[in-house]
Amino acid sequence: MFWYFLLLPFTLAYDEQLSKHYINLSQACYCVSSIEIWDCLTCDSSIKPEYLIENNGARALQGFDTKTDTIFTVFRGSSNIQNWIDNIQISKISPYNDSSLKVEKGFYKAYGYLKPDLLDNLSSLSKKYNNNKLSITGHSLGAAEATLFAYDIVNYFPSYEIKYFYNFGSPRVGNSKFVNSFSNFNINSFRITHYYDIVPHIPEEFLGYQHISNEIWYNENNSEYKICNELNNKEDDSCSNLCSPTHCTSFDDHLYYLNVSMGNDPPCR
Repeated sequence: MFWYFLLLPFTLAYDEQLSKHYINLSQACYCVSSIEIWDCLTCDSSIKPEYLIENNGARALQGFDTKTDTIFTVFRGSSNIQNWIDNIQISKISPYNDSSLKVEKGFYKAYGYLKPDLLDNLSSLSKKYNNNKLSITGHSLGAAEATLFAYDIVNYFPSYEIKYFYNFGSPRVGNSKFVNSFSNFNINSFRITHYYDIVPHIPEEFLGYQHISNEIWYNENNSEYKICNELNNKEDDSCSNLCSPTHCTSFDDHLYYLNVSMGNDPPCR
């Protein structure tokens, strides 16, 4: 059921079944410790894991997704959500050719631990499967890393096509210049949020951070969603931002997306 439906081109592409597929993959990334063992509760048989990359606490999984006929990359969120929130560095860096584009230092640092291997693996997978179509996903910190990875792909590696980009419970990643640049590439992306989840509200807007589009906001029991209106890359104050600034404090909402329990605490098998 929809809260409302905007007649904009991107809204036609949101697919709740695909979203459920990617939230399962995002949770699986918390659970798996080896590509040889793919038997967790959310480990879909359509997924063929080929690379598990871990470095300094950051983790990503890559392989081939037969359901979507894409090479997938999924980023794991923090193993301790509350500690991660407490330790967010807030400061911005300018890692791009255009120094006006700024992103949160800690998110980029975590992504940087994985980046070289991710790109090498993409090349190998593309050759193996004769395929240049990508799907990118992640939850929490993993959603921030997924955003940075997607931006690098469209900015520096145009031979790949991002077919699906679904992220869940993402923090704000960069400043308005970064968000505008991201939007200019017209990535088919969806930023899924859940009710009063605390994480989409950090780092705060008054610190110069902004969200990428396109937000899909789910109600408390994940039974309905709203396709948000983010004209000029401004957050829709009738979606997740409705609870700002005093009520967006829920860790439970952050750890429960589309009726899937997220993180390391839920049983994986």
